[in-house]
Formats: sequence, C-alpha cells, structure tokens
Amino acid sequence: MRFHLKVFCCLAIYTIFLIPKVFASDATELSALLNGIKTMRAGFVQIIYDNHGKPIQKSNGTMALERPGKFRWEVSKPMPQIIIANKERLWVYDPDLQQVTIRSLKSEAGEAPALLLSHQNTTLESTYHIKSLGQKDKLNWFLLKPKKSDNMFADVKMGFANHELKEMLLDDQIGHSTRVQFQKIKMNTFIPSSLFVFKAPAGTDVIDETR
Repeated sequence: MRFHLKVFCCLAIYTIFLIPKVFASDATELSALLNGIKTMRAGFVQIIYDNHGKPIQKSNGTMALERPGKFRWEVSKPMPQIIIANKERLWVYDPDLQQVTIRSLKSEAGEAPALLLSHQNTTLESTYHIKSLGQKDKLNWFLLKPKKSDNMFADVKMGFANHELKEMLLDDQIGHSTRVQFQKIKMNTFIPSSLFVFKAPAGTDVIDETR
C-alpha cells in the first residue's frame, strides 16, 4: 500500500509544481488554476479501492508544498510515513522500519511519466490529453488521460472549487482507484523552510540511491 502513497505523492508534486505551457482551452484553464497555487497546506484523507470498488485502505495526514520543487506528505494513520521533496531529492521515511530512502527526482522521473516532478522541459499537455468534465458535486473537474500506454495511471481527475484543489481521483492500469480529499486548505501563506528538510533520527537505516 505504501507504493500507492509514494506514487500519488510524486504525481501530485508533478501536477502542482509544473508550469505548463499549454494552448488548448481546457488545458489553459487547468494551467491557470495550478499556477495560482504558490504554496498550499492541508489535511488529507486517502482511500484506495480494489478493482471491484471495495475500499482496501484508508489513511490520513497532512501535506505542504511550495513551488518550485518543495513538497511534504506526512501520513499519520494507519502506517506513519513521511515523504519530502526538495527540488533535487526525494526522501521516503518509514518510522516503523527505522528506514529512509533517498532518491534523485530526476531518477524517479525517468522511471515513469507520472513521476515527472518539476521538469522544466515537460508540459502537462505533452504528457496528457486534458478535458474539462464540468461541474459535479460542487467541484469543477478535469480529466487527464496519458498519451503513452506505459504510464502507471489510466487516468487522473482533479476537482477544484474557489480556485483550490479539493480532490484527486487516480485510476491505475490494474483497476485500482485512489481518492484523495483535501481539508482545511490554506493557500499562498508562509510555510517554514524546515518542513522541507529531512534529518534522519539516530539509528535510522539510510539507503541513499543517489550515490
């Protein structure tokens, strides 16, 4: 299940940090919404569903981001985990395992299109077909369909209200779905830089994949 958390986190970093150069009207509208997010702090609830629509895991926690390239995703329940991105590196810390893995964001980006973070030469429109789905449940929805079949997601939906990202729905290639709902959102406020710095506690096993 932690794989899903990491994958979603990386996709969220990519879609929010990227400054897309887009021309189609739906893509332009989505671009304007994402570019309006300079910083964001929120709580989240994440539910993963199997290919029969049955919920198989629920988690919650807090997140923070600052463009460009800084992101913190902290799961509090049921399995604590902290994921921090700071422009060039990604830290994945599992307290119960007393282990942190350090990865290069460029390396992550090369493994799958969904893990592209703030790559300056890549745009949303070059990776996804973007379509406005209109309003449902008081949210304005956008559909992102990957242009390449090797993307780990079959599609991604993003729901906005009052210029805030409220919800994301992610469907993977094997029929699993992930719903992430953001709560108590604070946009474009000061965020201390210490949130995007990871210091391994004493006794932590460090796996540095950047070497």
